[in-house]
Amino acid sequence: MRTNLLYKILITGYSFSIFSEAVILPIYAVFVQGIGGDILDAAGAMAVFLITQGLFTIVTHRFFWVHRHSIPVMVGGWAVWVSGIAMYLMVSNVLTLFIAQIFIALGNAIADPIFDKELARHTDHKNEEFEWGVFEGSQSIIQGVAAVIGGLIVSLFSFQVLIYLMVATATVSLGMIIFYYSKIRKDV
Repeated sequence: MRTNLLYKILITGYSFSIFSEAVILPIYAVFVQGIGGDILDAAGAMAVFLITQGLFTIVTHRFFWVHRHSIPVMVGGWAVWVSGIAMYLMVSNVLTLFIAQIFIALGNAIADPIFDKELARHTDHKNEEFEWGVFEGSQSIIQGVAAVIGGLIVSLFSFQVLIYLMVATATVSLGMIIFYYSKIRKDV
């Protein structure tokens, strides 16, 4: 399969994952309040997420087997991340929110560095800065669009509908990464 197509599959899969997370971010504090939490609980949930992701990124990628089996590990990390997104369907209090945040952070910690390596591998090195610029810029645009869509969905429907959308887009993202993996395995 052509490298350019693999690059597009990676970017599209990642874009769905960015959308999946970004639809709730601007209204996250309202969501936390809806499960009985307050602003400190929202801050704590973000802290748990970021610290867990940072620590596990450093620890996980020190192991040789991660580098040796990077694509299956990336797919596994993506699956853990999707599981964390799906856990939002069961969030009923701050403790269950923290557990979901930990799973999302673990998935990101496992998959994101490998994704970055794979994306760099498929970047046209003659236009590398431009391609990375398009990638970074498009992610910001997706986050902005997702923020508006998330607010509209909750305003018109509910957080439950928003979470189903998050799970659906996260699942599409995982499907694209599995497709990427199946194609890259044939190329190796």
